[in-house]
Amino acid sequence: MNEPSSRTALVTGANSGLGFEAAAQLAEAGWGRVILACRTEAKAEAARVRLVERTGKDSFDLLAVDTSEVAAANTACDELRDRGGTIDFLLLNAAATGGKPQFNSDGVEITWASTLVGHHVMTMRLLDDKLLSPGARIVIAGSEGARGNLPTMKVHDVGKVADELFDGDRVAAVDALARIKGPYEFNSTNEYVTAKMVVAWWAAALSRKLPAGMTVNAVSPGSAPASSIARNAPFIMRTIMLPMMKVVGPLMGMAGSVETGARRYLDAADLGDSETGHFYATADRKKLVGPVAIQTWPEYFTDQVSQDVGFDAMVKMTGVGFPDTAG
Repeated sequence: MNEPSSRTALVTGANSGLGFEAAAQLAEAGWGRVILACRTEAKAEAARVRLVERTGKDSFDLLAVDTSEVAAANTACDELRDRGGTIDFLLLNAAATGGKPQFNSDGVEITWASTLVGHHVMTMRLLDDKLLSPGARIVIAGSEGARGNLPTMKVHDVGKVADELFDGDRVAAVDALARIKGPYEFNSTNEYVTAKMVVAWWAAALSRKLPAGMTVNAVSPGSAPASSIARNAPFIMRTIMLPMMKVVGPLMGMAGSVETGARRYLDAADLGDSETGHFYATADRKKLVGPVAIQTWPEYFTDQVSQDVGFDAMVKMTGVGFPDTAG
């Protein structure tokens, strides 16, 4: 890549938590332009003020985008197209979850929609409009929970749902799960980790479609109890489990800082051209923080059919496919 001062990054969910920290670290590393993509312009402006105060730099642009909505993602990309310039690092960090099911205007539950819908649409549009630089790095936020080995966090069995309800059609199964129409009752943490499993599939499938020189990876920031996602967690987790994790988690390798989590994202921006299509999370599966490694367990992360299901499900959900002009 070029020198940091000539680079542009776009960070979704940049007004708080990991997104805010990543934007700060990018500015502190000398990136010339950091686009703060937040749900409203007011949130983005408030973040800009705090970031300027922290970093002593005003290298921030504002962009309003609700990543749970197809139309909002398209409108934001129209704005980026009109502004011109290209993006070197696309950090798809935004996500929301809550104790009760909420849905976007297309009937997709908000946990799934905010994590995947707008991010898919934005990536496809930026490719179509030639707004990603030839060596662009795309990072989408993953989760340690996507491995399915954490208590209270169960990854839905997409294959089982497909076989039992959709004649083996796993794309239809993912779409149904995202609309809370599968055989499972809504559980915000289960929806979250299942959506993050699909994130890893989506990134792997996209990596095979991107022009040479561009990369995409899913990256777990590890456990960061102080991140803003915690404010929307279920009551018991928010009031008991997360405060406990903040105290004892670091002693057990089960919790880390927002600063360290954001650094994982930025480290992925420096990976080589051949390091693409992976899911990076904590190497030690018994820990939630520490050195990262490419995840090959469970096997569903490396199954190409599953990966294609993840991407195709996003096309079905949004009506937006990979652009013919992106190559």
